[in-house]
Amino acid sequence: MEEKFDEDDGPSRQTTKVMKKCCCPTPNITCIDDYQKGLHVDIHRGLFACSKKNTNWYEQLLNNVRWHRVKYKSSRFQKDCTTPCYTAFYGGRPEYSPYIPIPEWFQPLIDEVNSHLGDHVQFNAFLLRLYFDGNDEIAWHTDGRTFLGEEPTIASLSLGCKATFEMRRMTNVWPCVNGNSSNNGGGGATNASTTNTKGGAAAAGVDTTTPIQSFTLHDGDLLVMRGNTQKYWHHRVPKEKGRGVRLNINFRYVLPGQDADRGQQTYYKYMVFGDVPIDQEPPSWTYDEIVSKKGGMMNFVQKGIKCHSSKKEDRSVQQGGQLSTQKSEESMNNDSATAASMSSAITVVEYDTRKYLTSEQSVDKNVFMSLPQDIREELVTQWKTQQNRQQSSAKAISPLPLSSNSKRKETSQIVAPPFGKKTKTIKKGTIASFFAKR
Repeated sequence: MEEKFDEDDGPSRQTTKVMKKCCCPTPNITCIDDYQKGLHVDIHRGLFACSKKNTNWYEQLLNNVRWHRVKYKSSRFQKDCTTPCYTAFYGGRPEYSPYIPIPEWFQPLIDEVNSHLGDHVQFNAFLLRLYFDGNDEIAWHTDGRTFLGEEPTIASLSLGCKATFEMRRMTNVWPCVNGNSSNNGGGGATNASTTNTKGGAAAAGVDTTTPIQSFTLHDGDLLVMRGNTQKYWHHRVPKEKGRGVRLNINFRYVLPGQDADRGQQTYYKYMVFGDVPIDQEPPSWTYDEIVSKKGGMMNFVQKGIKCHSSKKEDRSVQQGGQLSTQKSEESMNNDSATAASMSSAITVVEYDTRKYLTSEQSVDKNVFMSLPQDIREELVTQWKTQQNRQQSSAKAISPLPLSSNSKRKETSQIVAPPFGKKTKTIKKGTIASFFAKR
């Protein structure tokens, strides 16, 4: 049994038994305070979907973060493990090691979150996760740690495609059995066999009398878990078919003390280094390198794989899809100067993007528009260059008219490839050819 909450759940939804009276100053904040169950959650809807400072944090993170897919030997399960999504970690307490300083470009985001939540909330440790597609996940776990305090405030910012965030009440959050939850910093492995029955779930410490709480988190949503929530509740991000790229930034505060030294080492082990010694450089990749490693954007840009984009992205896609139905050769071959003169409100880049999306029918517009701007522009530029080359070649070649006999011979001839050789054709100017070169 689940109770679902979405951004369209109006004030009436907040009168359900799991919600107490909300004193939040704005109507776009969902507040949950269930003192009996120990659940205290706020969801600030769309807080960073459209920043007043025009800072696109989704693209900032994709352009600046080097991501890790951490590998480590689990002493608990005696097997090799890999984190189920890409991760990075900044900050903590500088007096402990390891410590990666907070980048200058990242500090304004921290300041914005602190300013919104108030001076009573502080953060100094930041866990970043990249869910590349619907196969990436985080298993059931609690963020509660002794070095975070008795009642830590955990803020979680979602950017990019929407995702499901689930919470389940526990009768015992420590220890978690059979790997069904994580007590290693959030990377844990999943073993569903222990919880696929009511008896098995109860044995694993799950409160089977309390429904799972399921939230849909959209681009720019800030979810805050506070009070004693971590003592009684686990949370996870499950696998979801068709989910596109999603980023998550987790804000925490590491308290000073002897336990903090151990805790900070744990964070960096499972988010950055794995079993790599801390004096060595752990493997890492940029977002573009991850895309290339996974075989290019055609893995999830092709039609049939829908990106759960934000409303802002959906509007951009709709604008990009409002193309002229005229597909004559003359309109398709207009140069940039003609395109710019068509409308002062449409830039040359926007016009070229519209032509590209119209020409490349195999490209899913929603997913294309969710890519970082520099990649979109590079794809369109390469496609436009290829189009110009084809036009130049067509003009340079003027074939002689064929006789009727020649035409019949031409149509009847079939040229077979050399025996034993198979050819693979990649259409030039497509996303597949773009990433093949990268």
